[in-house]
Amino acid sequence: MSTRNEQVSLKIHIMELLKDKLFNGISLEIIKEDYKDGLYFPFTIYLRISNHNDHKKKIRVDIKYISTKHGLKTRGCLYGEFIPDNSFVDLDIGFKDITAAFNGDRIELDLNEGKLASLRLLRERGQWIIVESTERSTYNRELKSKIEHFEAIEEQFGITLQSFSVKVEDESSLKLFCEVLALNGEIPENDFTINIAIYDNNNDIVYTDSEPRYAEDFKGFEVLTFESIRLDITVDEISKIRIYPTR
Repeated sequence: MSTRNEQVSLKIHIMELLKDKLFNGISLEIIKEDYKDGLYFPFTIYLRISNHNDHKKKIRVDIKYISTKHGLKTRGCLYGEFIPDNSFVDLDIGFKDITAAFNGDRIELDLNEGKLASLRLLRERGQWIIVESTERSTYNRELKSKIEHFEAIEEQFGITLQSFSVKVEDESSLKLFCEVLALNGEIPENDFTINIAIYDNNNDIVYTDSEPRYAEDFKGFEVLTFESIRLDITVDEISKIRIYPTR
């Protein structure tokens, strides 16, 4: 049985137009098809990726074209950048040998390497229909295991940090929670600050934040919340989250 911290996918078999489907605020539409003789990639599909969210989104697209006449034509990563909020990008995707799209042709699309969605499209009556959609209803939420804290440093401040949890808002934003307790029930005499640092897969710090606490206001127990953490990477690219106190 799945837990709420596991990545969950929803596999749907449905006949729906590609342009009518939203994937976590992202829509796709094949706005044009074109053939130009003499080119290395004579047949081109123009794919529009629209971000309907109020914050930027990082989108990677991988595509396979399965032609009824020419077989499999594969293109690798076609886009892997951020799309600004309430904006779009148009991609022109060329294929060898193909002269036109025919009924029965298929397209397989992976968004963010399948972490956002995987689609199978069918060409039918001149339109691209979604025949299978595997959508990620949650993102990788195993971030709790990536949290690091330092008991020896916490002891120097007379506190202990525990009960860490993460709430993923979408693929590039999250909230972080933890309990702050007075060590051995003795309330610290000095002010302190709880800091967080988030690292990417290259071990570079991509986000920092801090929450100061005054000794006169701290009663020995508090649930600390770091809200609206928006990253320039996806949550799957987080290598570790460090939480530690300073003066």
